[in-house]
Amino acid sequence: MTSFNAKEGHTDHRVLIRQCEEYDEHTIAAIIKEGMETLGYRPEGNIFVKPNVVYASKNPAHGVTTWTHPSVVGATLTTLAATPNALRVDLGENMGIGFPTRMCFKYAGYYDAISKARKQAPRPVGVFCIDEVLRDEVFVGGKVHHTLRVARPMARADSMVYLPKLKCHCVTTITGAVKLNIGICSDDERAIRHDFLLNEKIVDLLVPGYPDFIVMDAIDIGVGNELTPSPRKLGLLIMGRNPLAVDFVGARLLGYNPDDVPYLKCAVERGYKPVSLENVTLLGDITTVAGLDKHAERVMPYDDTFYRWQDINKEFARLESPLRFVWGPSRMENKDKCLTGCVMGLKTFLSILECDAGSEAFKHANPAVFVIGRPEEPIDAGGNDVFILGSCSDASIINARKVIRIDKCFTTASDMTITIGNKLNIPTPIHNPKLLLPLLYYMTRAAMKKTVSGRYLQDAIHFFKKSFIRKV
Repeated sequence: MTSFNAKEGHTDHRVLIRQCEEYDEHTIAAIIKEGMETLGYRPEGNIFVKPNVVYASKNPAHGVTTWTHPSVVGATLTTLAATPNALRVDLGENMGIGFPTRMCFKYAGYYDAISKARKQAPRPVGVFCIDEVLRDEVFVGGKVHHTLRVARPMARADSMVYLPKLKCHCVTTITGAVKLNIGICSDDERAIRHDFLLNEKIVDLLVPGYPDFIVMDAIDIGVGNELTPSPRKLGLLIMGRNPLAVDFVGARLLGYNPDDVPYLKCAVERGYKPVSLENVTLLGDITTVAGLDKHAERVMPYDDTFYRWQDINKEFARLESPLRFVWGPSRMENKDKCLTGCVMGLKTFLSILECDAGSEAFKHANPAVFVIGRPEEPIDAGGNDVFILGSCSDASIINARKVIRIDKCFTTASDMTITIGNKLNIPTPIHNPKLLLPLLYYMTRAAMKKTVSGRYLQDAIHFFKKSFIRKV
């Protein structure tokens, strides 16, 4: 087992902000090179690069602000590969649960960017899917994860560079450099405590996933739901060596304070630094908090689009839909609702349906009720279907045509797509041949890769040693 030590919050709390209005790779490469020099980042050996690709689709309705732009990826790879002491550069990621990463790499334009970088780079440039390669077990010692199985190219890297995409998020407010670590988990460990302990989990992951250098893509950002965001122009590249410092800046540019971002608040409470934006030294084109606030006006207005699919019943009302959502507490002892588990899956599922099927489909949907948690009052289903989501959920249901339970913690958008399907009379992507056939193709390719790489065998051995024998 490999042992990792967090880098004590990187005492360098400087953040370099450069204006960059367009995705011109040569301009971006020059900015990244300047950032490395200014912030004293001199990589050596094997370098692991982690972008943000939660989802990518060939459906243009999904937009392009879900993932780190390929121009930022290409510029970073070529710049790193040109550094004197680099041996090789490898890019890796694991997208959201339920879809093969290689499919999203293709639709995000990453394979083309990497092919171009290989022709320009003086040292080897590689790419791998975290869900397909062998893993090393590393010590975490956190509140959620005692250990974590990390992709071997990451676990054995000498340096790590993160490329987060600045955008809103339906349960953590923003995504940034700290939350980017969710993608270092394969699906089996990604789902662990993706509930009311999600923010503790995110902070745990700073132990194996503490980047040495960060380039945040904030040229075009995404607002609304993180899987189907609406684009807005911010025109910035944000660089730093401390993920909290970079995320403090990103949060402010989206109109939030650190206390509004639960994982940042949790990280500060657990001793990570800096503790506030006031402890961050701003360099470059914006050097004051007032300057950040002035530039943040470009993201406004903070309208319904900015908060799209943050409040499910509000969106049902907007769409004039007969669908209903009832949300009760998940922990009866203190009446707390789970803010970061199944409700996130439902928001994502519904946002994808709107994106693919359109708003009219919601207006003409079959009436139904979604239930998460344990509502205290009986629910009159009015003769319609009821979907109870999550293993902690239960309710007193009367007058239901059918009650369908998904007994998982947490219930993902993929789970809902498969189980609920077209029962709402809203077409789902998985039932569209133009989307299903490529999905099956890339799933088959991923399965072949996992067979050849030994990933299936490694996972089977791990299950036998850690789970099966223990249960016997």
